[in-house]
Amino acid sequence: MLHATLPGIHSPPDPRDGTLTGSPTASGVQVGVAQISVDRTDVAANVERVIETLRAAAAGGHQLVVFPECVLTGYLFDSRAETRAAAIGAADPRIARIVQACAETSVHAVVGLLEEADGRVYNSALVLGPSGIIGRYRKQHLPYLGADRFVDPGADAAPRVADTPFGRVGVMICFDLRFPESARELALQGADLIAMPTNWPTGSDMLADHMTRVRALENLVYLAVADRADAEAGTRFMGRSQIVAPSGEVLADAGQDEGLFGASIDVRAARTKRLIKKPGEFELPVFAGRRPEMYGELTRPMAAGQ
Repeated sequence: MLHATLPGIHSPPDPRDGTLTGSPTASGVQVGVAQISVDRTDVAANVERVIETLRAAAAGGHQLVVFPECVLTGYLFDSRAETRAAAIGAADPRIARIVQACAETSVHAVVGLLEEADGRVYNSALVLGPSGIIGRYRKQHLPYLGADRFVDPGADAAPRVADTPFGRVGVMICFDLRFPESARELALQGADLIAMPTNWPTGSDMLADHMTRVRALENLVYLAVADRADAEAGTRFMGRSQIVAPSGEVLADAGQDEGLFGASIDVRAARTKRLIKKPGEFELPVFAGRRPEMYGELTRPMAAGQ
């Protein structure tokens, strides 16, 4: 495991002003990314693996653990029928077992699954805490790959940032990383940390080497990415679960090993959106300097076929 220790956190302020402040509420926040294997034929076994990891996380002092994309159900299905059969609802008793483990360990978790809801199926991530489900995100950007070929895109415009005792946690999933608007929206909603469950296949090193660092740096947030290092349906996943600081520094990188990898973070570093190199002479208002009225093309749909 790799660790980088940074002290202190602050209470959540408004992310839209230039310099974010708050009074300290805790010393360090220990965040973990769980690079664990998944059995798409056995949800119960996946749930047990998640619970075991939460217990290990508690023993190591972690307050938050991010798990891979579809860690409960598996991901590589070849039809809508297979995908629907694999999906589980958020009210499933097996989810309740994970919530119970969160309560017993005082650890929060971000857990990926294929979610059945109101006759639809989503690629989702739940933010779980001792009190239950405190956040839910349904993947909005869907590649033509695995179960994403058959799920419905998330369309909920509600805030995607969950309040926890140690800071504000936003969620995006895998392919969302390629859309800078996703991370920026979470940062504008006040996320201190963006949790990103993913299923990166081998050959995706560019994402771990560069894109995660860029998303953290350009939004001045922490990014916690949980991938797998096993194989499913003939596809090998590359691992490289990681935790990245707002500076772009990689605090933890799991490589191809299975296990729980962590770093101690300071959310104050994610609440200063005005970089001051020399007061009055060299200041970078990263958020206050935005010009949304100039970005009209960002909200215009692409023409068919583009």
